[in-house]
Amino acid sequence: MNKITLKLVLVNLLIMNSYGQSTTLSDDPAIIKKVKSGASKDIKESNPLIEKRTLPEVEELEVENGRGFGLHGTFSYLDTWLPGKMGLTVSYGDEKRTYELAYQKASYSFDVIIDDLGTISDQRIHLTTRSHTWESSFNFQYGLYYNKFSAELGNAYTNLLSSPHSLIEVQTLGVMWGVGNKLRWKPGEYSMDWFKIFWPIARLGEESEFLSDTNDESDKDDIQELIDTVSGIPTFSLFHIELGYRF
Repeated sequence: MNKITLKLVLVNLLIMNSYGQSTTLSDDPAIIKKVKSGASKDIKESNPLIEKRTLPEVEELEVENGRGFGLHGTFSYLDTWLPGKMGLTVSYGDEKRTYELAYQKASYSFDVIIDDLGTISDQRIHLTTRSHTWESSFNFQYGLYYNKFSAELGNAYTNLLSSPHSLIEVQTLGVMWGVGNKLRWKPGEYSMDWFKIFWPIARLGEESEFLSDTNDESDKDDIQELIDTVSGIPTFSLFHIELGYRF
């Protein structure tokens, strides 16, 4: 691993370390179990005076569990190549299966403190399906993703050139898989994806004018290794949070 690739990893660790503690919600299996087992029937039999209040609530829950669209804001705390990705997800489906189109991005600038790297941007789009196994909040997610990684080389590289061709861009296509839990309450939804892995299968394109403009073989090797690393190594996401509404 060369120095610029190593610094990219160190930058990732520094960003993750800068985030504070976050709180998460938890699913309440007792409530879900009671609703599924026909809680309204038990309440009706034990106290007929509240019959009219209980039945509409159960009916509303059944409507909520039908097919519909969802819109969620997302945040990935631990993520490669850059942590702290934020974005939006649009979904369609029911309580057993949903189909999702998601976009996330993280961008940081380090040109003040790191000579080798300037602004770094990592964008991801994925089209996936989420399957709720055993009709519970636990679910599997899998599908395809597109990723674009962009980096501007810092002064340590661009000062050697007559023209500042500093941009590096790598585009990849791959498959993803993940596991998580989703909690629904009318009309909101909250989910925590505990683990996702993104496996690149094809390099769609790369751009680096620096490679053709420099005569320094050592610098060329460093940049080419960075491109190969970003486009060839699987990435992951831990503690991916989604919060939104279902229509």
